[in-house]
Amino acid sequence: MMGPPAAGLGQPIRKDERSLMPASRADGYRHVLPHRDVEGAAVRVTYLGHATVLIEVDGVRVLTDPLLRRRIGPLVRLVPLADVPVTGIDAVLISHLHFDHCDLPSLAALGRDTHVIVPIGAGPFLRGHGFRHVTELAWGGSTLVGAVEVTATEAVHDGRRLMVGPRVDAAGFVLTGTSGEAVYFAGDTNLFPGMATLPGVRDEVAVALLPVWGWGPNLGPGHLDPARAVEAAARIRPRHAMPIHAGTYYPVGLRRVYPRNIVEPPADFATGVSARALPTEVVVPQPGTVLVT
Repeated sequence: MMGPPAAGLGQPIRKDERSLMPASRADGYRHVLPHRDVEGAAVRVTYLGHATVLIEVDGVRVLTDPLLRRRIGPLVRLVPLADVPVTGIDAVLISHLHFDHCDLPSLAALGRDTHVIVPIGAGPFLRGHGFRHVTELAWGGSTLVGAVEVTATEAVHDGRRLMVGPRVDAAGFVLTGTSGEAVYFAGDTNLFPGMATLPGVRDEVAVALLPVWGWGPNLGPGHLDPARAVEAAARIRPRHAMPIHAGTYYPVGLRRVYPRNIVEPPADFATGVSARALPTEVVVPQPGTVLVT
């Protein structure tokens, strides 16, 4: 269990853990993509790893599925925790209650008064663990965080808290700023027809955060692999796409047995988008990558 609030956030990976990292990610993991002057940016997206992304729209700071620890159960983090401040968070989005998406110690480190937005039915679980400001959204429902509209979308994924937790549907989220710029965070999902007409999108999706794998050598139902993520991008047609949910955590001892699925799914996704000549720029991130639109 994590200690006092903020303990362990941003801690460097120990020397004995560095052998577990993909070689291309062991050093120089912060990469900034200056598409536009940051001060005038409508949208700024910072990848922290797995499904954790800091989204800044119109100055509103929203964190998705925070998982800010070096280890969770049998999963070990393969890449460093990005040196990115996670203070001043206006809201946290929880796509579903799986342990790698709703990590209670990471949430507690952000503060129990943090505004947490969850799929409908997940509120009692979070309130029961001491989180005092919880908003539940059904698919298509929306709420305001500052001037940013947050809309829940469909997600095809078993979102229940396994073993003893509640049965709750998963959700994705669309964040729409005052300029109409939208960011889509898919959470965990398979393809669904409504991807072409996501609720909350007024014009186009500026950035789509699409899962392309998971945390192990195989995928169960309710996930996007690189090929299905390419199809998702074809339906959504975002200006930018960032493949997430791959290469951050892996079961202890399996990296050397099944190394491919640690490093290749994001690159496979980028190759697939290019092969289909989609009007989408793919940004393959490492923890600390910043995309500014």
